[in-house]
Amino acid sequence: MTELKARIKVMPVHAFVMIFAALYSFISIFIPMFELFVQYVPYRTYSLFTLLLNPRVFTRIRSGSVNLNFQSFAAWAFVITIVLAVAALTLSISYPFYYNSSKKRKIGYLSVLVLFVGRAVAHVVTLSKMVSEEMISSNNLTPQRLYVAQSFAGNLLVIVLFIGVAACLYGALNLKMNYKIFAYPYLAWIVIFTILPLILILFRAFFKKAAGGGYEFTTAGFNVLFQNKTVTTRFYGAEVTLQEYFSIFLRSFDYALWTTIGCLLLGYPASYILARRSKIKRQSGSRLLMLFVLPMWMNTMLRTYAWRAFFSETGVCNTILQQIGVIDAPILFLKNEVLADIITKLVMTNDFLPFMILPLYSVLVKLDDSLSEAAYDLGATRAQTFFKVTFPLSLPGVISGIQMVFMPSLTFYMIPDILNEGSKTTIGNTVQNFILNESTTYNQAGNVLSLLLLIFVLITMGILRGQDKEAGGGMAL
Repeated sequence: MTELKARIKVMPVHAFVMIFAALYSFISIFIPMFELFVQYVPYRTYSLFTLLLNPRVFTRIRSGSVNLNFQSFAAWAFVITIVLAVAALTLSISYPFYYNSSKKRKIGYLSVLVLFVGRAVAHVVTLSKMVSEEMISSNNLTPQRLYVAQSFAGNLLVIVLFIGVAACLYGALNLKMNYKIFAYPYLAWIVIFTILPLILILFRAFFKKAAGGGYEFTTAGFNVLFQNKTVTTRFYGAEVTLQEYFSIFLRSFDYALWTTIGCLLLGYPASYILARRSKIKRQSGSRLLMLFVLPMWMNTMLRTYAWRAFFSETGVCNTILQQIGVIDAPILFLKNEVLADIITKLVMTNDFLPFMILPLYSVLVKLDDSLSEAAYDLGATRAQTFFKVTFPLSLPGVISGIQMVFMPSLTFYMIPDILNEGSKTTIGNTVQNFILNESTTYNQAGNVLSLLLLIFVLITMGILRGQDKEAGGGMAL
């Protein structure tokens, strides 16, 4: 018994993972994993064991009856599965416990790996072959009206077997646990979902598919964006004539700039108050902070339509103003160009405010109060202490908040699109329209515009990162 405990203590983590996978593989034989559907309705849930005990199905439907017999199928499926599961469980327990030779353990890991793969194949075959074509035709049904689906336990079995195979492979290769390996999935995620799409955008910006196959270099996308086409638009009540897509970028930049400024002006005092309150109450978090985060749990589109209803002709705002006698007739907030512009920036500020508050709060709550007290002792006023001590030390949070608000709001188009009913085109709308256009030239223009936006964002991030290093921030971006 003492020797057994000693062996358990020195067993590697992957061996426990392998044993757990083998154990679940065996137990799953008795867990309902297959759900039989008749006429689109779930009729009965089976495990392999219950399928063996109760293989007959008879039920009446509108067009007649359904008569199934799984006896022969259940017999061989149960035998094959239980042999694989018992063998995997036996080997997974015996090899790590009773064999000291690394060579024998390697053989054991590989053997269990093969058994896990076999168990997974048997499970898939059982799922796909349980209802045969003969059963479907003999009961005058279709595969859509008579079929077997996998339950949650079946999905879990596939995941557990996959993890078990990974654990066996880890043990067979005699790898040592290194916490750096946990970074590999993250790196793979970055490569697949960040770097490769950017490479694809770069490629599509300069190349298009040729008529005879292959790709050819072209700058047609740049020609679309920088064509000599001007539009007259209004900014802050003044009419200006600008190049078409530059005016769109300028409007998007205007929205992003004022959204960032609004979030900073509202978010910094709120974060400061929340941080002070947390320190006074000696809490690691703030319940009031949750009030700012809660709106993020609601869909952005629903929140925007709620704001649109609030400012509509018969909305809450006009109703209150009329009832208290401030106005006689409803104000068309969203039809007036100046008011609609202000409301759009207000709603965007409200939407992105949590992204400013969270990084600011996380920095302010960690500031040492003794620094402010030292400034007071040296004769500084509250204003001087704030501008010379507190604010400079909170600059990393300010810069993080600016990055988290400015970058997304630059290309965000849902709020302006809904509030202005599509009358104001933003850079996000333009990219979407280009990409969805059937013309390959406009598709390329969309990729070119995305590439230019990426360059602009990288330059902005580089400037902000430089400021953050000067402030002693050390951001990881």
